Amino acid sequence: MLKYLALGLAALALSGCQPPAPESVLASQKPPSPAVRKEYVAAMRAIDAKGAQFKTAEISSVVLLNPEAKIYAFCVRFRETRIQEVLQVGGYALRDGKIVDASSYDARCSDKRLRWYDFPELRSMRG
Repeated sequence: MLKYLALGLAALALSGCQPPAPESVLASQKPPSPAVRKEYVAAMRAIDAKGAQFKTAEISSVVLLNPEAKIYAFCVRFRETRIQEVLQVGGYALRDGKIVDASSYDARCSDKRLRWYDFPELRSMRG
């Protein structure tokens, strides 16, 4: 759990201020594929978040962030059972189906135009 917290704090420190997503990016919204969901759960396991228990978990639509570089982005928000009052939100960049960047509390994830989906794979994640 300490590794998970350290990763989140590091990503927050590196994220900086980011503007909301432009309309053209949000127009490319597609529901997250099973491969995207699986990649995120695998990343969570890799940082040893196995002990986490999620009360709620949602994943956003996948949007085309950079057409030239073929970079896509999505957000995840969740509430851990043991930490009732804190909603964790993170933004993630994908290239070739792999997560290549992450930022905690990414401002683009707060965009009201972004669609959210239930993420039962994360809620049921066990060692």
